[in-house]
Amino acid sequence: RYSQWLPASEGFLRLPREMDYAHHVYHLYVVQSEMRDALQSDFNSAGIQTGIHYPVPIHLQPAYAFLGYERGSFPVTEQQAARVLSLPMFPELTDEQINRVAEAVHDSQSSRQRASIMSAPPA
Repeated sequence: RYSQWLPASEGFLRLPREMDYAHHVYHLYVVQSEMRDALQSDFNSAGIQTGIHYPVPIHLQPAYAFLGYERGSFPVTEQQAARVLSLPMFPELTDEQINRVAEAVHDSQSSRQRASIMSAPPA
């Protein structure tokens, strides 16, 4: 339902993809957003809990410091870690709750677009 109801948009929300040859079990429903922190804040304000699974890439974890990797060693991994957000996902999740999440995404995206328009310099 998330994949059907959420507004995917370049730069704001990227949805997970399913390959033609497989079916995802959606243990987690992880989206990506360049505005992840703002989106999560908007969700919190709407009373919707989200999660950030693995916010610190493995190569930057203290347990792996002995490997000698530093910030910048894996730029794509680091970029993804800053973009991922897990939406509510559990067996009892209802269509009504999924719709509420979709509306919160739409509201957040609309308010971010209005804010960027208002902050743009006059032409």
